This record gives sequence, C-alpha cells and structure tokens, in this order.
Amino acid sequence: MKALVYRGIGQLELQDLPTPEAEFLVKVLGCGICGTDLKTYSKGHHMFPPPAVLGHEFYGLVERTIPGSGFSVGDPVVVAPYAECGTCALCSIGAGTLCRQKSFVEGGAFCEYLGIPASYVATGVFRIPEADDAFTLVEPLACVLNGVAHLKLRATSRVLVIGAGPMGALFALLFKARGIPVTVLEPGAVRREAVAAWGIDAREPGNVKAGDYDNIVIAVNRKELVEEYVKSVADAGTLLMFAGLGKGEAVAIDSYAIHYREVSLTGCSGYALPHFREALELIVGHRGIFSRLISGRVPLARGKEAFTMLQAGQAFKIVLKPGAGDSGSAGSAG
Repeated sequence: MKALVYRGIGQLELQDLPTPEAEFLVKVLGCGICGTDLKTYSKGHHMFPPPAVLGHEFYGLVERTIPGSGFSVGDPVVVAPYAECGTCALCSIGAGTLCRQKSFVEGGAFCEYLGIPASYVATGVFRIPEADDAFTLVEPLACVLNGVAHLKLRATSRVLVIGAGPMGALFALLFKARGIPVTVLEPGAVRREAVAAWGIDAREPGNVKAGDYDNIVIAVNRKELVEEYVKSVADAGTLLMFAGLGKGEAVAIDSYAIHYREVSLTGCSGYALPHFREALELIVGHRGIFSRLISGRVPLARGKEAFTMLQAGQAFKIVLKPGAGDSGSAGSAG
C-alpha cells in the first residue's frame, strides 16, 4: 500500500509499505492534518521518531471485518484514535481525558489501509451515514467539546475566541451552530476574512472592550495572551487555556481577577469517548456548517504541498486523500 512517511523535520516521502494483516481493516478515504502532525513535520516530536506514518483524523470503508462485530465490508466508518479505559479512578469521576490506561489505534492514517485491533473495534469504531470528508473533523470537534464543557455558558453568554487557527475556527463554528454569540480575534487577514465570510464576527486584536465577554477561549499557544485576557473576561467569567504551553512554562496571573472578580481559569486536553460520540452527532446534523473548515483536499503524493500551506497559515484543514490521483487542489483558507 502507499503511505506518506515522515522521514525527519521537513521530510515526507511516499513509500510502499505492507498492507496490515489485522483482522479488522479500514480502507482510508480521507485523513485531516492536525496541529500535532504539523508540529512534528516542522519541529519534530518525541512521540513520533522517524520514520513514522502520521495522521489520526480519518474515516474510511471497512475492508475486512470480524464475525459478530456488527460491521460489514463496505460500511463507512470513523475511528476514534484513542479511547479511555472507562474503569480507572479518573474515568469513574468523569475525567476520561486524563485516563492513564488508554487504548490506541496502532499507526497513523496517512496511508491506504489501517488495521484496527480486534479488541478496539467495539469501543472505537463508529458507523457513519455515508463517506464524507466532513467526518475527518469528528476528533478535533471532540477536543473542542471537551473545552466547551469547561466553560460556564449561560443564556446571556457572549464568547470571545482568541485565534482563528483550525481549532479556534472550529470553536467559532460550534458556537454558531448552537446560536451562541461569538467573536473571533485574528491578526491574519486571510483567516480573519474567511471566518467573517461564514457570518461570524471576526476582528483584529485590540477591538474588544474588557467585560464584554463572560467566556474567553485562548486558542493560541502564547502565554502573554492568557495573562492579558484573564483581566478582560467579565466578572464571574471563565478563561479557557485551550492551546497548550510547554511543560514548566509559567504564566503570570492577575490575582485580583481570580480573587475579587471570581474569574475562573481552566484548561483542557484531548477528548473522551462521550465527546467523540457527541461530535459525531453534531457533524451528522450540521455537516454544512462544519465542512467550511475544510480548505481543500490533496492526494498523498502531494502531501508536502498541504503541509507547506498550513505552515504559511493559508488554510484551516486540509484532507489527504489516499488512492487519489495526481489531480486535486489544496485550495485556500477561504
């Protein structure tokens, strides 16, 4: 099978690899490029030493199945890249995102076929109505839903999202789908204008007044933004550190905001299976809204083009298409 192999920083190579011999096999139809993929390509990542096949935001068709699994050959499916154990102390208190006994899909999905462990099928494989690239967004939307669960949303809430990268834009689309007033701050004109074209209030940074928003999402990994906007959130509001910072990186917090204004500062990472299931339902019900995040689609053989566009901030999400020919356009952020 063909696979796009990460060979080191800035290096991607289309190679022939053996097709997995797993009992349950998925033919990958599309896989989104996520922030971790881009970081690995640009800077390296300790969890993905080269050579490695990246990619985990994928959907496809069942190519080989297990008797009694409930799936038939040809069924369209989306696969959760990992799942919490459901029984440990953290899972028992509803903190499955922090489970230390997660099960994982083995290998990445920038390839034609991906094997799923038999023990994982019942937990992490989900049937979808039809094959559609929108289902590459289930996993990132699940992460966004985990973040939203940490906010204190009220009937009168107004939300401010800092940064219109792929995840910030996905937050904005979710709030739009739910009818919650949202404003996005983004310095880049291309992304800002694209978000505005979706009917979402998008502004340059600095064009908001302190206290206008009771929930603020920081979707850019810059600590100074946390320090700035904890002072701007409304009384009794919530500031969500969604974008991760480096281990040991300290953030200076205005104690007056926390103590006297009762502002809550919280964070989140990843998703749990309830978030994944909810995200799947949202994509099914609002496919047209969330599909706006997909800027383009390219074959595996042209995968490096897609990474270059993402590095330049010229796109939100690009879906790599295994088995596609040489045709296809990466498109633009609009």
